[in-house]
Amino acid sequence: MKIGFVIPARLKSTRLPKKILLKLGDQSALEWSIDRASESMSIDEVVVATTGLNSDSEISKICSKKGIRYFMGSPDDVLKRIRDTAEYFAFDYVINITPDNTLFSIYLIDLMVKAIKENPSGEFFRYKDAMLGTGIYAIKREALDIVCEFKDVLDTEIWGPLIHEDYYEIVDVAIPKFLDREYRLTMDTEDDYVLISKIYQDLKITTDNIIDLNVVVEYLDQNPEIAQMNKDVQQSQLDSTVKDNIKALYSKEYNRFHKIKNRVYGRK
Repeated sequence: MKIGFVIPARLKSTRLPKKILLKLGDQSALEWSIDRASESMSIDEVVVATTGLNSDSEISKICSKKGIRYFMGSPDDVLKRIRDTAEYFAFDYVINITPDNTLFSIYLIDLMVKAIKENPSGEFFRYKDAMLGTGIYAIKREALDIVCEFKDVLDTEIWGPLIHEDYYEIVDVAIPKFLDREYRLTMDTEDDYVLISKIYQDLKITTDNIIDLNVVVEYLDQNPEIAQMNKDVQQSQLDSTVKDNIKALYSKEYNRFHKIKNRVYGRK
């Protein structure tokens, strides 16, 4: 079983332009995400899923600088890009988080790999109640093949609703109590960036001191006024019409879905 950590990366953000290139201490958010994922001893390889657009060329330069491999895929269909990346690197499972979430837990990566190995029939693994910005997930390559063939939407920047709970084998992994908080640790606005920057500064996070998420939680528990710095930020949501269309697709195309699934798994 080959498990890859895939970081989908583009420079198309609007609320906080080119956010994954913003500096946190001495390097960019993308570089921190690469370094943090590389700290896990359970992952076979960390790679980046980017595009061949000129506007994204800085991403491949960072990958070359870091000495990690990358795949150039679809600019808008993020799900297909992840699927094609998994196929290219022959990953059986993909663990994933976007690089605007630089404080995800190394411990939770290892815990998720353990869950994958204990549940080989699982297709989608998630931390259902993870803090925003720390919710890594894993998806089986066959499940990627199925959803990419079945879906009828091309822009899959937010693609979670495409993994319908009634159609895929979903495994919910429990969040340890010491990480069970409601802090906002993603980086989508200027307020988020100010907060995350302060965490890096105060905790003296460097490439020689990549602390795990529990230390960040302890720091925020002790400094609630800092944790409140981005409390008014509203998280972007997928349009409700798109969600309704996805639900309708699964209901309407039930037979087609199962034909695809049976073929992917080689069933008659």
